[in-house]
Amino acid sequence: MTDIAPPDANALARGYGRAVYLAAYRVLGDASQAEDVQQDVFLRLIEKPPTDVASWPAYLTAMATRQAIDRLRSRQRWRRLRPLWKAAEPVAADTAEEEAAQTERARQLRAALARLKPRHAECFVLRYIHGLDTAAIARATGLTPNHVGVCLHRAAQTLESLLNDQARPAPEVL
Repeated sequence: MTDIAPPDANALARGYGRAVYLAAYRVLGDASQAEDVQQDVFLRLIEKPPTDVASWPAYLTAMATRQAIDRLRSRQRWRRLRPLWKAAEPVAADTAEEEAAQTERARQLRAALARLKPRHAECFVLRYIHGLDTAAIARATGLTPNHVGVCLHRAAQTLESLLNDQARPAPEVL
């Protein structure tokens, strides 16, 4: 029986730390939370090292994406529980319209992602935000390529519905 040496978390952090941070940042849109996710990813590697990883970049990106989505969901739940006046985030006074619209679209996408099933959200982020192909997503998540395709299709349908619902103006009350 051969013993598999645990991965060197320090070497992985040096080699892939930036990629893990960017994966989390793309989902969360917040630098400090992305740094927290980055730290959590490498702490988990130390605490419970995986035994069989085919691709470290894909594995770590998937791990960061999952943790970022979990943080996003947690943030959404917390905001529903706090009074609205405490949940308001400060807005810079001199933002351009374009930047404001982009920020709002990103917020809406993050909110919609938080409402997806975890596997669907993970596959969607890995494909459309991180640019992984179906085979790489399958390897990173342990799903079959066919299952990844189904998750992507369902995620796209649900996101389209959620984002279209947000874009519709509220009916006027007479």
